[in-house]
Amino acid sequence: YEEITFSCGDTEHHLMQHCHFARNDPGHQCFGAWNLKRKWRQPASECEDCIRKKQYN
Repeated sequence: YEEITFSCGDTEHHLMQHCHFARNDPGHQCFGAWNLKRKWRQPASECEDCIRKKQYN
């Protein structure tokens, strides 16, 4: 997984690749622990949820 921290303070986790077992499983299920491969900041933008909230307020 990679972790993205936005300027609003929220974080998102994105799957970078499936583990060995999940790649071979038709449902891509992995029951092991996951780890963060990358952490990075997105200081110039907010997350999609905060952007949507601002549009409707």
